[in-house]
Amino acid sequence: MNPAAKWPTLSNPAVRLILLISIPIAVLAPFDVLFSALTLGSPWLRAAWIAALVLIGARAGEGLGLRLEGHGVRSPVLLGLAAAILIAVYVVVLDCFIFRARLDPGYAAFLHQPLGVRLMYFMPRAFNENIIYRLFGFGGLAWLLGRGGRVPVRGWMFAAAMVGAQITNIWFNVVALSDVPINAATLGYDALRYVLPGLVWAVLYIRNGFVVAEVASVGCHVFLQPAFSLLI
Repeated sequence: MNPAAKWPTLSNPAVRLILLISIPIAVLAPFDVLFSALTLGSPWLRAAWIAALVLIGARAGEGLGLRLEGHGVRSPVLLGLAAAILIAVYVVVLDCFIFRARLDPGYAAFLHQPLGVRLMYFMPRAFNENIIYRLFGFGGLAWLLGRGGRVPVRGWMFAAAMVGAQITNIWFNVVALSDVPINAATLGYDALRYVLPGLVWAVLYIRNGFVVAEVASVGCHVFLQPAFSLLI
């Protein structure tokens, strides 16, 4: 990280937008297992922690040459929506056809909740999950692998940070909470269903900005959940 670089401030519109959305979500519900444990059930601690994760993650990303705002294409929002649709189709194929018999019973039951309930659960969760495991987790791990800016961060470091952050997420928030026995088939499904989409969001962050990754991650459920209503 460049020692002369300044901490991201509220003068950055992307920082303001991310804080404006993430803090109310964190206050209302922790969603994430690790985030909930570290904040001791306190909505005020959750607000402070998510704000700190946004600022620290943005700072780490800045040192890696990553940006919060969308860039690299004419319409970053349309790129995010296109990625959302593609991943939604991919997940529908996995959950509704290829691995339908392997779905966790609790997860499958929740997919029969009203559409509005599911959207209000998954979309805010996806937004703050992206902050915890992409902006902060991935960015922080990549920065550490680069020894705090003392060595160039190479492709394998980015890849290791992406995989490490998302596996941590899925282990604590999916695998550890599931009643399905852990075996090679289950872990293979979890890798395809949960880890791979998280890697796509990380690649979008690297190439086109964190806001694009958020549009894709959150927007995916706009297409995915109605499909589940029809097919599961």
